[in-house]
Amino acid sequence: MSLLTEKEVLNNAFKAALDMEERRQAKYAFLAEAARDPRLKELLAGLAVASRRHAVMLKAEMKNLNIR
Repeated sequence: MSLLTEKEVLNNAFKAALDMEERRQAKYAFLAEAARDPRLKELLAGLAVASRRHAVMLKAEMKNLNIR
């Protein structure tokens, strides 16, 4: 059984984090669209925007670390 290198662990962690943020953003956007209450709609839309920003930050850091 071979152990993962530090770079492989880092790659896996960033890819998993990016996947979670993208899924979270899609979920919040969907829920915001479906919400009837204006305050809830605004809250969910804000969470979708925050998740989108996190994904952008992760992608930038992945680029810096040469993670594809």
